[in-house]
Amino acid sequence: MKKHKYRIKSFLLIVPCFIVFAFLIGCNSEGSQNGSASNDEVVLYLWGGVPAEAGPQEVVDQWNEENPDIKVEYTRFVNDDDGNLRLNTALQTGDSVDLFMSYAPNYLQDRVESGFVLDLAQFDDYDIDEKMGEEAQLWKIDDTYYGVPTKQSANFIYLNKTALDEAGLPIPEQWTWTEFKEYAEKLTTDTRLGYSQFDTGGTPEYVTSALIDEGYVNAEGTSNFDHENMTEALEIMYGMMHVDQSMMPLGEQIATGAAADQMFFNEEVAMLGAFEGLLRMTNDIEEYPRDFEIAFAPFPTFDGGSQVAPILGDTLSIAANTDYPEEAWEFIKWYSEGGMLPLASGGRVPASKDAPVDEAITQMVEGVEDTYDMPSLERMFNQSGVTADVMPLQIVDLLNQELERYFIGEQDADQTIENLVDRHNQYLEN
Repeated sequence: MKKHKYRIKSFLLIVPCFIVFAFLIGCNSEGSQNGSASNDEVVLYLWGGVPAEAGPQEVVDQWNEENPDIKVEYTRFVNDDDGNLRLNTALQTGDSVDLFMSYAPNYLQDRVESGFVLDLAQFDDYDIDEKMGEEAQLWKIDDTYYGVPTKQSANFIYLNKTALDEAGLPIPEQWTWTEFKEYAEKLTTDTRLGYSQFDTGGTPEYVTSALIDEGYVNAEGTSNFDHENMTEALEIMYGMMHVDQSMMPLGEQIATGAAADQMFFNEEVAMLGAFEGLLRMTNDIEEYPRDFEIAFAPFPTFDGGSQVAPILGDTLSIAANTDYPEEAWEFIKWYSEGGMLPLASGGRVPASKDAPVDEAITQMVEGVEDTYDMPSLERMFNQSGVTADVMPLQIVDLLNQELERYFIGEQDADQTIENLVDRHNQYLEN
């Protein structure tokens, strides 16, 4: 365990109900309490970010069939700033939320500090640490669980195996960022780039792996962004964009709005860095046709550095003002131990060691398994490594601001590192 952890600051903006009435969910004086009961039937309202038709509706249908006295109804919120604000407003007003998903520890901590979330310590019949492993502790707040992380969140690299075979390159099981750069260069042709990143808004994987062993804060309690791995990481990515031209320059990607996933499907990119949720698209051959087999590789490491472990996500919590905490808790246990299987086709593999993980992987690609290199896919959900610290959203924002200035040529690597360290230290001092 690292000695230096962030105390993530709450920055949740509580918006009065009357302000958001026209924009979000509205205030319902008749439905201000969570849960409802009629003729001894309990109704629990579950909020999540996955479209209902992508698995959640089947989940609640199965639960409702098995539990006729405790009905669950699903509401979808989009997992972006506006969608999370919508959920927060509903939690604040007590408007039909009993159970809800958080997809980042920062969001959950804000909700806890706002008094929206039930402390799960009152339930002693389910050992989250024993079920989920030490990775679950990423979601502890003040050494307490306010939610159960239910799925393995895996970020990895999708590979066009046909392109690999043509270039005589094996599927990497472990590799360094230098080797990754060499792969990207060899896979680049006149009509195809070697690599693209699906999401440019989060913490870049090369930053996470650069500091995985040392943490974002050093032993003196100051910024670790001047670690030598950071300089190497910036130079590798800059070289791919502007020297090897094996990766679309960030400025061009932002300016054109290029969709990295579509470029991968269209064979304009040979390697795509993304998360497991993209499997929902790669499984849909009709909507996203492709003539190549997909293989998978972990994100690279630095020489001598540890592999970044998959984190746990989809953390399911109980609203603090629910009328039915016991019933909600029963649903969480059922969902975590296998009830979530209908979401497997979207890449969601249960986190619990007692859940049917192999069955989930099978269901994940059922019917299209011959379009994947299955051994490499299975490896993605059986990786070990070091769990990264949570980077506060404010630091993610300033990190990406400085990286963008570097990659579009406004400042060099030394100035970028200096700016990162100064701004990070200002944050730590405050």
